[in-house]
Amino acid sequence: MTANTMSFRRGGSAAEEAEKEANASSGGGRRSADYFSLRNDTDSTVIRLLTDHDDWIWVEQHSFVPTKAAPEGAENWPKSMTAVCRKDEAFAGHYNDCYIDDKKLKNIFGKLASSRIRIWALAVERELVRGDGSEALGGPSMKDQVLGVRDKVDDIDELDAEGKPTGVKLHYPRIIIVNQPMKGFFANLKALHGLYGTLCDRDFSVTREGTGTDTNYKIVPIDPLPDLKPGTPAWDKYLQAAQEREINLEAIVAEKASDAYYARFFDPSKHVDKDGNVTAAPAPGTGPVNIPAATGGTAQALPQDLRDRIRNLGSTPASDAPPY
Repeated sequence: MTANTMSFRRGGSAAEEAEKEANASSGGGRRSADYFSLRNDTDSTVIRLLTDHDDWIWVEQHSFVPTKAAPEGAENWPKSMTAVCRKDEAFAGHYNDCYIDDKKLKNIFGKLASSRIRIWALAVERELVRGDGSEALGGPSMKDQVLGVRDKVDDIDELDAEGKPTGVKLHYPRIIIVNQPMKGFFANLKALHGLYGTLCDRDFSVTREGTGTDTNYKIVPIDPLPDLKPGTPAWDKYLQAAQEREINLEAIVAEKASDAYYARFFDPSKHVDKDGNVTAAPAPGTGPVNIPAATGGTAQALPQDLRDRIRNLGSTPASDAPPY
């Protein structure tokens, strides 16, 4: 399966309509990107969207699904995870099951873990620069005043040809994955897209308001920077950073529906070995059992070549250009 054969639904307007219809009918790794998260009421940050309105990916997604028992030796095992529904139409012809749907799993709130429309986009996390009273930052008169916006930076290990750290740190802009519903988050951005025609020419201040299911996000646009938008050298550096870090939105979304992801976190009858292969969970005192290629039914895995294509979806070789 390649990016060309997997067709995710895109666009904020279409996602909003789909979410309305669904509601009416139902009543960070070392090199990878971290997820956008504001944990507490009034927490805030600044983001620069890399994925514009028409390229948002939207899928059916399960949220707060309890995970299976932690494997031996696992540390900080999550109590629940989200998962892209394997019955989303993007995967038609690739999967014939969804463990969460088929087993009618309940979420951590005790309700059926039904899928809902969720949106995916990439962004760079940034921060406001304020005067500190020094001459370098405007002198005493500019103390505590906003002087501009800059990228937050991730320090990432450089790897040698064998994949081992060289001891050198590479500095990249902090690319984050934004995975939120339309209501309360992306609808606010959609309205701003209607006003400006694009969401990639300016930064947005995002502030969390409320907690739990009452959470909303206040999103305030910041004045655009002419030298930081698609087509500029600074923007090309963002794209280069995403390529070198192998951050691919389609691949990220596809991984959340993969055999390995469901086997690792949800299905106790399956096991993921050290090479990422899905096997039958071994009985106590026995080794793992290979699962044969799928011929129908939910207890069998997809063929290895299809699993490989999903796992490698969107991966690209790192650019020879240096990081910045």
